[in-house]
Amino acid sequence: MVTLKDIAREAGVSVMTVSRVVNGQLSKVSEENIKKIQEIIKKRGYVPNSTARSLSAKASNIISVIVQGSGNELINPYNATMVGEIVPYVQEKGYYLMLHFIDNYDDITQRLRAWNARGAIFIGTFDHDVKKIQQDNRIPLVFTDSYSSVRQIINIGIDDYKGGVLAAKHFINKGHCSFAFVGRTLTSGVIQQRLNGFRDTLEEHGFTMSTEHILDESDIQNPAKIIKSFKEPVTAIFAASDTLAYSIIENFKKLGCRVPDDYSIIGFDGLPIGNCVSPHLTTIYQDITKKARLACDILFRHIDDPSFPAGNTVLDVELIERDSVKTIET
Repeated sequence: MVTLKDIAREAGVSVMTVSRVVNGQLSKVSEENIKKIQEIIKKRGYVPNSTARSLSAKASNIISVIVQGSGNELINPYNATMVGEIVPYVQEKGYYLMLHFIDNYDDITQRLRAWNARGAIFIGTFDHDVKKIQQDNRIPLVFTDSYSSVRQIINIGIDDYKGGVLAAKHFINKGHCSFAFVGRTLTSGVIQQRLNGFRDTLEEHGFTMSTEHILDESDIQNPAKIIKSFKEPVTAIFAASDTLAYSIIENFKKLGCRVPDDYSIIGFDGLPIGNCVSPHLTTIYQDITKKARLACDILFRHIDDPSFPAGNTVLDVELIERDSVKTIET
């Protein structure tokens, strides 16, 4: 492996001079030496050891993206879309992206410090740990979809409550009067806001939703089977994500039930999967591309100017009507 010493020896200059050329610090190096060193680097195929440079520097050119979970969290289309939008943005800025799947708070600080990360973007629900994460890491941190009560954090979220409102109004306008809600981890601020918007709007229009009809998908294996067994039948189901809605539709098919003839369903996120399922999924659309790019933009503003103020940005949502909600004639 070619080293800086090898290049310095061949060029007849100091290791420091070679290091300055490699790192783009050219003001103290003559044009002659710059040209000579660059030619040797090209000829010898020298590649800087970015890992070593990151570990030895006070700050690296690494941006960490921390996704909540311990498995292959890119199986989730939402996570995959977010990461897919963040990667090219980070690369365009001349930084490197390091992706972590983390469930344990202690692992977050350890990873960020081990690689001298310049900043981090969090995807998932880290509300319980936000204060500790901020106290332990003095680098720019951007959270997404956070409902933490901690002030002075940078958060990019969406109007989850409005999403629930839109879903309820659409069902009501279509003539439905019996409802269910399915979400994963109901204690999550994101899911709770979607449920609150849905339930509050039903009540405002004179409808109620039994607590038995509010299902936490993390505690059950087959929501469709449970919904079919309800003593009080429902016709309208609001799923807190498109992937969950897709799963429910497929399981209804296995149970011999038809969507939307037997059950109408609205999802959330506006993912491409909504156009792949049959029937095409009515959904609450959020602009994931805009959210990801805004998170990156704000992160780099804070990297360039640490005094840039923190803030909470809330993006709008809208209902995309497709084919998964039936009109009930009265």
